Amino acid sequence: MKQISQSAQFVKQFKTEVIPFMKQLYSQFKKNKKSKVTAAAVLFSIALCFVWIQLSGAEVYRLNIEGKEAGYVTDQSLVQAAVDNVIADYKEKGMELTIDENTLLCSPTDLKKKDVNPLDLDALEKLVVASDAFKAKGFAINVDGRTLAAVATEQSANQILEDIKNHYLTDGSEIVSVSFKEDVAVTQSAVRIAEFKSAEEAEALLLAGENAPVVYTVQDGDTLWDIASANHVSTEELQAANPGFDPNKLKIGQQLNLVAIKPYITVLTKERITAAEQIDFDTVYEETNTLNKGEIKVKTAGVYGSQLVTSEVTKENGTAIETKVLEATVTAEPQAQVALKGTKAGTYLASRGGGREVTVSGSGSDIVAYAKSFLGTPYVHGGSSPKGFDCSGFTQYVYSHFGGSLPRTTTGQYGTGTYVEKSQLKPGDLVFFSSSSRISHVGIYVGGGSFIHSPQSGESVKVSSFSTTTLKYCGAVRASNQ
Repeated sequence: MKQISQSAQFVKQFKTEVIPFMKQLYSQFKKNKKSKVTAAAVLFSIALCFVWIQLSGAEVYRLNIEGKEAGYVTDQSLVQAAVDNVIADYKEKGMELTIDENTLLCSPTDLKKKDVNPLDLDALEKLVVASDAFKAKGFAINVDGRTLAAVATEQSANQILEDIKNHYLTDGSEIVSVSFKEDVAVTQSAVRIAEFKSAEEAEALLLAGENAPVVYTVQDGDTLWDIASANHVSTEELQAANPGFDPNKLKIGQQLNLVAIKPYITVLTKERITAAEQIDFDTVYEETNTLNKGEIKVKTAGVYGSQLVTSEVTKENGTAIETKVLEATVTAEPQAQVALKGTKAGTYLASRGGGREVTVSGSGSDIVAYAKSFLGTPYVHGGSSPKGFDCSGFTQYVYSHFGGSLPRTTTGQYGTGTYVEKSQLKPGDLVFFSSSSRISHVGIYVGGGSFIHSPQSGESVKVSSFSTTTLKYCGAVRASNQ
């Protein structure tokens, strides 16, 4: 600590007040030698008195840190003790501190000890650490020119960045490339000690990201639950972000405030992943007049094939944004399922799609609402999680939320539940589409002639209309207890 403390202020006051006064007084006595001696003696006495008053008169000192009043001390040596303790503490951590003494200033006051609540040693140490008084050589992690974290060594900073990259890699994959989308750099600089973080703290901060304001415009058919689920917030959080908002009076075009997580760093990865996948079997239909029209009965169960698929997957922070199949090696050929399709005229009797019952705990509207919470999730070949879905992976995941156990493939799902005519569709029904002679796509009926599905590579989960889709509709099934 620099002693403007009392001594610096004393010197300043002595120069600006005492010396001019002494010169003026001396000039009045300089006419004779005796007067000069008397004047010198008087002036020396004045100086001694001033020094004694300045050094012994103050009981309380005002502490200023960075030009701002921080509190009072009754013993200046306590401030120096706090400084010494901080230096020693960081030296044990391998950090040599530099101090700007001008940021810590102690000056005498006319106050008495009984008039103040003085700072103790612990409080002084905390104030010193939080100030700009101390800096140390550190290494800052900068993202697009913005310093987000600082650590003690360059090795630690670089290891943090490597750990963040590894956080988003798939175990066992072949790494093609890993990079940051932003301009990320490690730079050496003098860092305030209050800004230093441990490696664990710095990594957690960079992975957590920050809240960023988002404005959502209400669309036709939106509900409060739809908006909250699609943006991964609760309805309570949505209402809190919009004071005075009446959730029962949503209007098309109305703008709502949302809060989304904005990553500090975006990790771009490209990996080659080899995984075993099922091959759907085709379903071949044989017409029979032994079954009523609309009834389907499995004659010979199909057998799934298998293949090893090598794909090149591009991800942003672990979420696939593009998948390219590089190679597929069939390890077992699928065997077609043979199903009997009724042609007998008469009263329609709904039958199981393939003889296997599927039961769900929610209503059709519940299923649709949950499915809509994944709008915008990217299509990923073989995907069956919120990180990415293919068509049957999406329907399987949604139904499993309500206790419904569906087969993994599209054709397998078509062979379950109760067959439903198109004219009798209800929200929550599974709707199927074909290419050529085989079932190739599945979605969930949402009502109004539309369905929600995960379409194909390069697209995301969305709602489409029967009237505009190029897919060929071929049937629907319904789970029980909807």
